[in-house]
Amino acid sequence: MSKTTKILIAVVVVFAAIYAIQRFTSRNSTTEISRPFAGVDTAKVNLVRIDYSKDITIERNNGIWDITSPVSSPASPGQMSLLLTRLAADPTATVVADNLSDSSAYGLGNGAPFASFGTSGGKTVTMRIGDVTPDFTGCYVQIEGDSKIYQLSTNLRSLIGQPLTEWRDKQIFSFSVSSVEDVDLALGDTLFHFFHRDTTWKVNNIPVPQSEAEGIVGRLIGSRALGFIDSTIPPAKVIVDYGITLNNRDHIAGQIFKSAESEATVGQICLSNSADHQTYTVSSMLPQTLLQQLRELQIDYLTKRKS
Repeated sequence: MSKTTKILIAVVVVFAAIYAIQRFTSRNSTTEISRPFAGVDTAKVNLVRIDYSKDITIERNNGIWDITSPVSSPASPGQMSLLLTRLAADPTATVVADNLSDSSAYGLGNGAPFASFGTSGGKTVTMRIGDVTPDFTGCYVQIEGDSKIYQLSTNLRSLIGQPLTEWRDKQIFSFSVSSVEDVDLALGDTLFHFFHRDTTWKVNNIPVPQSEAEGIVGRLIGSRALGFIDSTIPPAKVIVDYGITLNNRDHIAGQIFKSAESEATVGQICLSNSADHQTYTVSSMLPQTLLQQLRELQIDYLTKRKS
């Protein structure tokens, strides 16, 4: 038998052995793979409950997500979209332990966070969520009604573990500049009255360029919250009083102010909104920028026209 033939025979034997091992492994493997969100139509998910640092309930009505507990607040569309996208990807779950006696090793002991997802069709998936996997791409879970511990192929823990502030919608105003009819901005005794029709803007009855007016109005109504204050907070210093009238005659009013300093917090820049009776914390740059823009408007257009 030639050397070449012997090599070929050896190669065939090696491949045959590998094939036999794979066949044996596939027939005797105890690995179980499931898809806990199979059959969950994310378009029909209308209830999400999260118990992490706080018990949070989020409900969808007429396509709009709202937090109903522990506060009443619009939910962040971005956060909800990200969560539903992860569920819609139908992640796999692989068994890593057969009973909950091993739960502490996977972060599933007493006090582990849980999440529940309910649909309008009556289907609900509830799970406890354990530690993130070593590669940070997944997490360990225990599904209600199943004693096994699974490794979920997506990292729900880092998403579910976001604080309440991140689940709340940080958009303060729900309308655009095109919906605005009048805006009043009062800085002490100085009033700037913005009048808007189509593409025409007047301030204190003086025509001003559309870009200038919309730059100021857009700065206000496009502002986003940094945080939320769910109690009455007296202003230490009012910076701007504002009033906005929309084309549909709805009126929104409020103040931009600095809160009083206390032992618990330093003074914050806040914005109150009569439309939802909510007070937000905002960037200190918001009033600074508004005041600068109003000063420039006064110098460039209002003072010149008066003289």
